[in-house]
Amino acid sequence: KQDVIDRLTSDEDDILYYLKDIKDVITLNFLFLKKMNAAERILLLIEDVFPSRLRRIFDAKYKTDQVFESKFTFGSIRNFFSKSDLNKRNYDLDGYFLDIIDRVFKDRPVSYHFLLQFIMKKIRHEFINEGYFYQAVKDGLMTIFFLKKLELIKMEEEVMEERLFDDLFKKYGPTFETPLKRGLFLLGALTELLLRKQYKERGARPFMKNLKSLKMGESDFKGLLPKIQNKLEEYDSFDKGKRLLAKEAANYILLAQDRWQMPVDELNFYFAAGMNMVDEVAKIIYPDEKPEEIQNQE
Repeated sequence: KQDVIDRLTSDEDDILYYLKDIKDVITLNFLFLKKMNAAERILLLIEDVFPSRLRRIFDAKYKTDQVFESKFTFGSIRNFFSKSDLNKRNYDLDGYFLDIIDRVFKDRPVSYHFLLQFIMKKIRHEFINEGYFYQAVKDGLMTIFFLKKLELIKMEEEVMEERLFDDLFKKYGPTFETPLKRGLFLLGALTELLLRKQYKERGARPFMKNLKSLKMGESDFKGLLPKIQNKLEEYDSFDKGKRLLAKEAANYILLAQDRWQMPVDELNFYFAAGMNMVDEVAKIIYPDEKPEEIQNQE
């Protein structure tokens, strides 16, 4: 009872950590219940899960924890599948959430684009309302990384020439393995640097109106880079590091050519990911002295 154990849920009585090390001489059944007044309604029954499957799930969790330096639980997934409208009284997305959990335990594929719809809905809400935007993006990245480690979602991958940010992208596995994803990510990081500069100078982020509540399409993204460069020039802040970042973003966007078949949700997710992980990008473009907008955030 004195041990600090790893958990897949937020329940302090979660015993899956111990069960994962048992040999496959038993199977586990998971029963999900919902209290309805004096009665209980069965929402989901998952039968015949072997401990070896639990070990696989925990292995994916450990890799996620290591990469993101945070503790991943099913709570990260739940953040996107609770209420379709936060003003609603009832949790009307329980069915979707439990279906994903069922797929995790039973090794069945998850629709990547279906998942991204709900991740982006939460991210947009936090972005527009100036809420927990960065945590929502991080939860989204962790969820995708975890499911990819379990090979439950499929992602496109391409072989690309070695560039400046290769080590950063390789850290996250297949998540950023196409030119377009990398270009959007770096564009998001550059945008975040501009927003931080604006906030430092003016106490506001007027450039945010150009981001269209994170519902941007191909033409919006292609027109964003020159707008960012012009604004940084106005603030006398287009230094060597930002120029390098802009150059790398432009390179990947040009490599993508006309292969922009991603849905709007996916395009904006990778852009938001770059905004979220700008500090990791900054370590590469500013190996020595960091600009004030980075120092202040740190």
